[in-house]
Amino acid sequence: MGGCRSAGTARAASLIADCVSYPGRSVPAVTTIEDRLYFFSGSADRLPGKGAHERVADAACYAELAGVRHWRRMLSNFWPAQFTLGGRTYRTVEHAFQAAKVALVDAGLAGQFALESGAELAHGDGATARRHRKLVLLDDEHLRRWDQLKNTVMRDAMHAKFSGHEPLRAVLLATRSAQLWHGTGRGQPPARIHDLEAIRDALRR
Repeated sequence: MGGCRSAGTARAASLIADCVSYPGRSVPAVTTIEDRLYFFSGSADRLPGKGAHERVADAACYAELAGVRHWRRMLSNFWPAQFTLGGRTYRTVEHAFQAAKVALVDAGLAGQFALESGAELAHGDGATARRHRKLVLLDDEHLRRWDQLKNTVMRDAMHAKFSGHEPLRAVLLATRSAQLWHGTGRGQPPARIHDLEAIRDALRR
């Protein structure tokens, strides 16, 4: 069961943007465990270690996950899990992320991502929120500001999601110390989500 224990800092790995908004690595890796679990919003419901590209040294370490339907999808930013951030309520992490970006230009339009607005967009799924990422156009100054903010926005939204829903928190913790990789399943390179690993570590304390 040695592979189930937490470990220290691992080598850095680049994150590659794909169809779900993960802005990039903003924290160092928090595990040296070589186990890898992959997820995306449409992941097939397979046993831990049996998903595409996955590898685990001891499947028994992830027995808790094996009993949870669609546990991989729960890790995605598209998974519906209502939470409050900055005084507003969002249906998915993707809604909160896109709202923060749009707010740099138009706070009124940004409010449509929040459930309090009653807007159809707010009640849509994560893919819908993602499709509205260009609701406004950011000029060079807005882009500079967004580059400074986006990692913090993503971390805060993911933390609010997992800390506010015990079933989701349990799923994240049940990934033990495995590396967490996001992939679209469409032939694009996967991205290691270091921030999600860091949130897992924080929730474990």
